[in-house]
Amino acid sequence: MHILVEGAFINSHWCSHYIKGITAQAKRKNLPVEIHTDTEFLHAEGFDDTHVILIGSSLTWASKKMCLLYENGVRPIVLSIANYQKQFPFASFITMDYDDAAMKLMKYLRDKGCKRTAFFAGNMKSSTDLQKLNKYLQNGGSEEDVFAYKDSLSETCNRLLARIKDFDSILCANDVSSVVLLRRLMDLGYSIPKDFHMATFGDTTLSNLEIHNIAVARVKSFDAGRLSISAYRMLKSDPEISSLSFLLHCDIFDCNCELTDIHVGHTAPAFDNTPSTNFFRDPDVEKVLLVEKLLAGCDKLDIRILREVLNKESYSKIAAKLFIAENTISYRIKKILALAPDKSKEEVFALLAQFLF
Repeated sequence: MHILVEGAFINSHWCSHYIKGITAQAKRKNLPVEIHTDTEFLHAEGFDDTHVILIGSSLTWASKKMCLLYENGVRPIVLSIANYQKQFPFASFITMDYDDAAMKLMKYLRDKGCKRTAFFAGNMKSSTDLQKLNKYLQNGGSEEDVFAYKDSLSETCNRLLARIKDFDSILCANDVSSVVLLRRLMDLGYSIPKDFHMATFGDTTLSNLEIHNIAVARVKSFDAGRLSISAYRMLKSDPEISSLSFLLHCDIFDCNCELTDIHVGHTAPAFDNTPSTNFFRDPDVEKVLLVEKLLAGCDKLDIRILREVLNKESYSKIAAKLFIAENTISYRIKKILALAPDKSKEEVFALLAQFLF
């Protein structure tokens, strides 16, 4: 089976979780997997598949690729792109229920007593971010309080910070943006959630650390990847099925990282096609994604060791404090540094120090 991935999206944390889910389930079903960033494989000798899994973020990119696949007799199974206006009846879709999640996060903020919420860093090339924005507007948000991602994440932060005193809460479009904004707010002396309540969507390690005090709608990219294999096999086995669509529920965790149950109603979302912007190559985004890569394999002990090291504690003091051997500390630090071979130890520690508050 074949996976077609948007080039700008392929190195992101979210895409890696989709692919891990796909490959894990494909291995269980003895399905070989090939990953592509272009469509040349469609014309390769021996290609005769009827369905291809498509992963991306840009609605413009996805629309073109979906139509191209269909023109070549192949039906796409799409991850991470919304189809809420049913413009692509020939495609199958697997995505998170962002309508429900956005409504619940807005209700969460209102239940906390928040009166005015900013919407931060929505990527207007992303159909899922447009879903979140529409629900934000339908549930008490205002267009004048929308700070869409434009030239850079830093510039987007600056626009919000120039009006930060207008707000008591912030809904971030994704967890990478929320971590960058949180760092900026803390540099200015603000405390979360004392001064502002923050809520976001995602599943990065950084956003899930309790010290960040951010409410999160936890997405399930790995599960979506696994489900795409089930959809692929079902569609292949029954030609009478034209397409399938799945929405995965997002669990809501409050600012204390505790699962919370929120009940809301639903209304039909709107849709607007806007030009793309290069979010995934933004310098701040690249920093957060590198930190996420470094932390992805860390357990609680690794995080504690890193914090002590960043506080300039010696290995001997850390070992005594944590009741472990110095060799254990050296081994765990080397394991983390090996994930960034093109950076020095000092560069890695300086980068981690920016985010491990």
